[in-house]
Amino acid sequence: MTSEARGMAIGKPLLVLLVTLACLLLGMTLSVSIGSWSITLAQIGTIIGHVLGGGLIDATDPIGTIVWYGRVPRTLCGVLVGFSLGCAGAVMQGVFKNPMASPGIIGTSSGAALGAVTALYFGLAATSLYLVPLLAVTMAFFSLMVVLAVATSGGLTSRYTLLLGGIAFNAIFTAITSVVIVLSTEQYDMARKIVSWLMGDLTNRSWEHVLIIAAIAVVGFIGSLLFARDLNILMISDEQARNFGVRVNWSRNILLVFSALLTGGAVAVAGGIGFVGLIAPHMMRSLVGSDNRLLLPASGLLGGALVVYADCLVRLVGSGGLRIGVLTALLGGPFFLFLIIRDRKKYVYF
Repeated sequence: MTSEARGMAIGKPLLVLLVTLACLLLGMTLSVSIGSWSITLAQIGTIIGHVLGGGLIDATDPIGTIVWYGRVPRTLCGVLVGFSLGCAGAVMQGVFKNPMASPGIIGTSSGAALGAVTALYFGLAATSLYLVPLLAVTMAFFSLMVVLAVATSGGLTSRYTLLLGGIAFNAIFTAITSVVIVLSTEQYDMARKIVSWLMGDLTNRSWEHVLIIAAIAVVGFIGSLLFARDLNILMISDEQARNFGVRVNWSRNILLVFSALLTGGAVAVAGGIGFVGLIAPHMMRSLVGSDNRLLLPASGLLGGALVVYADCLVRLVGSGGLRIGVLTALLGGPFFLFLIIRDRKKYVYF
């Protein structure tokens, strides 16, 4: 490869990353400026600069309180949730060698949802802010461990059995979640809170929520990135990976663990937000290529942008029944159908 060709190969992905980052920053700016209170960008910049410079927000200052304790945490939660889902989707699509795989394909999303809904039903959220995320992440890992146990035989894990086991446990966890929702209908406020959370919501997110999802996103992303080379080789074939010295089962399982962590954290903080983990890596793969060392951060940035813009649209519409997860499903469903129709000639017909 000539130096010019090498420069073009590097330049395009870098340009895509910069453009995506710019779109994300624009969305964050829009998100912080949207609300019932009209606050200018100059005021927002002054408040954020004041706090970052070591200043404190006066409790009697309504604008400062709204921006720093309301809008900024909500925006950052949206970015980190979308980033986590985008990265988790890229990992899943690589592990299953399927560009239509998504973070919840092996039951982690439904497991995390069940954990969070159970915590909400028993009132644990009122006891501690950290119990809902803790139970959600724990159930995400539990579902992963169970599916791995089902799919592993003789020390070898089958991708196809993982997929089938995930479908089965998705159905089981979704059914149990529905039972919890039915039981909660006797308490109107509780049922409304659970249903709203399941539809995906960032309302009333605080700095504590930001810290929770930030810690999970950093650990999950860095962990996945450390195994990005192994994932690249696994996407070729297991045999080729073994020839390169990759411990196939170990690398695949640890990647699934990091994906479950990212998915569980996102679900724990924002509830059910679907299709972001499918759309973001699928779109970025066509722009930056299949090298997961680039695809992971690119998918994360686009995932963050998708959630932030979806949240902005939900707030601009102002309808009480519209939630982020509903909007992403309305947009993601047709996109998924488009992918199926576009690639239907690649499928095997019986």
